[in-house]
Amino acid sequence: MKKILIILLFSHLFSTGQQTIILLHGFMGWGRDEMGKYYYWGGFTDLQKYLQDEGFNVYTVSVGPISSNWDRAIEAYYQIKGGQVNYGVNHSEKYNLIQKPRQKKYKGLFKQWDDNNPIHIIAHSQGGQTARMLEYILESKFDNEDSELLSNNLEGMIKSITTIASPHNGTILADEITENLPFLRNMTPFFGTLEESKINNLYNFDLEQWGLVKFEEESTKDYLNRLANSPIIDSKNFSAWDLSIKGAKEFNDIYSSNKNVYYFSYPTYATKELKNKNHIPDLNMPLMAWIPSIIIGKSGKVTDDWHMNDGIVSTISMKYPINSKYESEPNKLFQKDNIEKGVWQVMNPINQDHHSVIGHKLMGLNDDNMKLFYKEICTRLYLSLIHISEPTRQAEISYAVFCLK
Repeated sequence: MKKILIILLFSHLFSTGQQTIILLHGFMGWGRDEMGKYYYWGGFTDLQKYLQDEGFNVYTVSVGPISSNWDRAIEAYYQIKGGQVNYGVNHSEKYNLIQKPRQKKYKGLFKQWDDNNPIHIIAHSQGGQTARMLEYILESKFDNEDSELLSNNLEGMIKSITTIASPHNGTILADEITENLPFLRNMTPFFGTLEESKINNLYNFDLEQWGLVKFEEESTKDYLNRLANSPIIDSKNFSAWDLSIKGAKEFNDIYSSNKNVYYFSYPTYATKELKNKNHIPDLNMPLMAWIPSIIIGKSGKVTDDWHMNDGIVSTISMKYPINSKYESEPNKLFQKDNIEKGVWQVMNPINQDHHSVIGHKLMGLNDDNMKLFYKEICTRLYLSLIHISEPTRQAEISYAVFCLK
């Protein structure tokens, strides 16, 4: 009876239009069909299907796992809207890319996407940077372009951005790996719990724009070695730059929060502080993340407040964007009774590592808590962000939220 009531309430409240949520993965992420029954969003749990079964209109995009945020944002747009990917005349000429790779043409997950049917984005890790890049591109009008996306201002197509463990201000780990180790040959920490055999058989790096397609019988190791000797390694049009602290600040210098968009950020951590202000992994950190966590936790290249981390990203970097002049985007601690547009509303840090927060944990994962976490996010996006003008409808929504608890 309770479930029937919830369905009826949802049907009544949203009869004017179905809200759409897009799940946007991070660095080294993958699509729903690339890793068999092991999902980026949920691990062995199909989180998208779970949320759909709960009544939410949810889709997952699959963008370049090691591509730049510009390329990833362009791919996300065409996957959602439909059409032939077009990286832009100026961008393609600058980085010597294939502007319209024939392999990247999509039917569209949500073809009716426009300013009258805006989307919510839930993003993990680098996906948070990519979501902001998509927002920036939509709100900008670029000269001498031949696509509707880049030649027009399409403001109003994003209703909210929720970021989880996202390096808004970069991660020192990207800097350390780039400086001290060949980046493409040493990305093991970013793979989380993935098995090498699965990566070799199913993983797609989506670098057709660079003309760098993985050969059918080529191992991931050999492919990464080939990439390391390609022009991509020294390019700013690459994830290594975007994830670096300097690269993140460069983007933050041109990015501004939109006064009509809702922003939520979920920081994560899995370390504990020592007397010398360094951080070491706590019991929530899986062993394979200990080395990168320790690198971040004792780095002398950042201030002490950057030492708390989740194994991949410093917790302080996940809260809100800060530019090279140390100017922060509008922000505050989250208040459930005072949700504002144009302000980064920061949740209390979650004591989980970078991968377990999306369901990637070999042992000790509480699947029910993970599902509840994402259900609560989606419920807030569906209910709390609706403009309410009628007291009766306000009461209906309050009762619906109560029923969903």
